[in-house]
Amino acid sequence: MRAHHLALLFLAACGSDKDPFAGGADAPPREDGGVIGDGSTTVDAAPRMCAAKPSRVVVLGDSITACSVIGGPNTADCVSKKVADYVMAQHGATAYQNHAVGGAKLSGIAAQLNAIQPAPGPALVILYIGGNDLSPFIFQSDQQAMQGYQMIEPMLVSVYAAVFAKLKNTTTFPDGAVLLTNTQYSPFDDCTASPYNLSATKTGLLHKFNNKVKSIADAQGADAIVVDQHPAYLGHGHHYNVTMCPHYAAGQTPWMQDTIHANVAGNVGLAAVMNGGVDRLYRDCIQ
Repeated sequence: MRAHHLALLFLAACGSDKDPFAGGADAPPREDGGVIGDGSTTVDAAPRMCAAKPSRVVVLGDSITACSVIGGPNTADCVSKKVADYVMAQHGATAYQNHAVGGAKLSGIAAQLNAIQPAPGPALVILYIGGNDLSPFIFQSDQQAMQGYQMIEPMLVSVYAAVFAKLKNTTTFPDGAVLLTNTQYSPFDDCTASPYNLSATKTGLLHKFNNKVKSIADAQGADAIVVDQHPAYLGHGHHYNVTMCPHYAAGQTPWMQDTIHANVAGNVGLAAVMNGGVDRLYRDCIQ
């Protein structure tokens, strides 16, 4: 569904009860530097233990990782293919399996998990999901979006619980698996300029959504790493050439294919951030 990322800007973070993936102030300090910023720097620079070198790369998610508008999952322009090729070249994987589906919602991840076939060797599982659940909020009021999000966040927590349970399934992953998951980028550069006129409040809601994803992954310690797509994308969205926007810089390259999907250059940018997370798992780590 092409409403994917635009929907994220209409999110609200509901008041939350404690959940199994609570992070932030409710979580103990993390020591493994799980959050990647721009592919080369981390929020927490402390080293983490190296994950076992992967035999295969398994991709789950929606149109971003399915590359629905950029030629499909096996084209050289696809972010998923770029990352898989990098893992194969740099870290020894020999297989790339893409189960992502354009338009997928959180509820669709169960079918994607079931599609993963058992195979020997450690696995790297990449996930990018959530935006299509939020798309109904696009033309709703902020209040309606806040109410709707209260139903979506429990689903988000439940789906991630299912993902981590699957990764621990020794039939599907007899030699273990680690998750690389992603935050959402802003197609509109966190800017209120026309013609989109998205409010600062809605931009703040996008940040809250991303923070929830970070806290879910953070709670898993060495079993997961989250890469932050948001900061590296700023200044490359629809307002890349609007001087009034806070992240404007002269000469920035536009990364948007349409309202919410990344173009070829954008897929390069997304892959660079993911590859930074890959290196934190397998190279820039404690052996």
